[in-house]
Amino acid sequence: MKIKDLICLTTLVSLALSGCADSGDNVATNNNAIKFNASIASTRATGTSWTAGDKIGIFMIPQGKTLGDALASNKRYTASASGELTNDGDDQALYYPSDGSNVDFVTYYPYTNVTNNQIPINVTDQSSQASIDLLYTKTSTGFSNSSTSIPLNYKHKLAHMILNITKSADVSLSNFAVNLVGTKTKATFDLATDTLIATGDAANVTYKLTDNGNNQMQAEAIILPNNNLTTDAAIEFTIGTQTFKQSLSGDTLKSGSNYNYTVNISNQNGQPVVAVGQATITDWIQVPGSDINVDMGGTTTPTDPTTQNGDTIFSENFGTTVQQTNKLWPAINQYTGWQNSNFSFTDSYLGSNTTSAANVRQTTTMNCHVWFPTGKDASLKISGFNTSSYTSLKLYYDIAANGTGDQNVIGVKCGDTDMSIPSKAFSATNTYQTVELDNLPLNITSVEFISLGSKNSVGYRLDNVKLIGVK
Repeated sequence: MKIKDLICLTTLVSLALSGCADSGDNVATNNNAIKFNASIASTRATGTSWTAGDKIGIFMIPQGKTLGDALASNKRYTASASGELTNDGDDQALYYPSDGSNVDFVTYYPYTNVTNNQIPINVTDQSSQASIDLLYTKTSTGFSNSSTSIPLNYKHKLAHMILNITKSADVSLSNFAVNLVGTKTKATFDLATDTLIATGDAANVTYKLTDNGNNQMQAEAIILPNNNLTTDAAIEFTIGTQTFKQSLSGDTLKSGSNYNYTVNISNQNGQPVVAVGQATITDWIQVPGSDINVDMGGTTTPTDPTTQNGDTIFSENFGTTVQQTNKLWPAINQYTGWQNSNFSFTDSYLGSNTTSAANVRQTTTMNCHVWFPTGKDASLKISGFNTSSYTSLKLYYDIAANGTGDQNVIGVKCGDTDMSIPSKAFSATNTYQTVELDNLPLNITSVEFISLGSKNSVGYRLDNVKLIGVK
């Protein structure tokens, strides 16, 4: 089985007890066992329906108690193609307590042996991804024999990565392989605490390759989540005798997220060129990462990271060139070279000051951008959006630090909502990285970037602000 999104299990309880004597325990007949019917609410990586024979483990616990108090442990149920779950024999069947007390359920997929409430995880072998996918859920509301429907909403506990590869017809992919290197491949998952702990040393994960014909290929891997990948983490492409590593240093692999890349392989001057496209993240919710064009000769060039589905509502690159006046860069409230002259660009921290602490400048290597200096409160508030006809709003912007820093030092407010900025350190000084924010509030008319002097100790640069939405 290859489950890749939220799953809803509906429990249908038969209350027809006529003809059955109540013995005072939890065991009646299999006809009165709790019955589960599983339906899939959204997409999966390799299908939208169950595969007949899928195995699910189910624990039943008294409401408010822990897994150590389980009334029934790791009972095995089998799914049909239509999603109906059937216990694997009388000894696997679950029954409500005859005293009518409430219970909850802990369930997981795929079924395996459980020791001390822990499940072993090993993602090294990707040939059978159904056997390494992991789904988990725990109810907390309590159910009894009067309950007629029990929703169990599963979440993915591992991460998933797909590389959609297109190659030019003149490129020969001899000895072609794709590996994820520098990450751990083994872990244990604790069903009692809903925690996943990586174990052992880093090892290679070889992506499962599928040839889709017409010079199209897909590389796929289910991998362990990681909040901060090390400097050794990379996607490694092997073509013939050449190898290219696309660093993932400092990146995050979130539990339950699917990282989807577009990869183009072409021929340039007799050498293969690999272009690793935007990374979208699906919470199993599209989130674009940065595009990276990779020449197997060794150079990498960032490209536009925000090419994705949706309409561009606003895009601002802060102009093409800017000049100093009396050796001073124009402040936010002085600059007139905005790409979107019909919008309002202000500094909410201007107060009684005649000029904003933030300004627009350029360097010999960086084109026009907004500069937030150290130790001073300043903001760039862009007003004039009309998003009333859009949904699924997303904001993208490039940020760089003039020293050691984190992208979340610069705050963002969309309308009246303070957004949560993911923490990510900069890999190099004055090197842009793209921040993507989704789940923006609807009907916003402004976006504000905020630099507080108490947090900004190195100076930050802002460029390429883009807002998209779906009509």
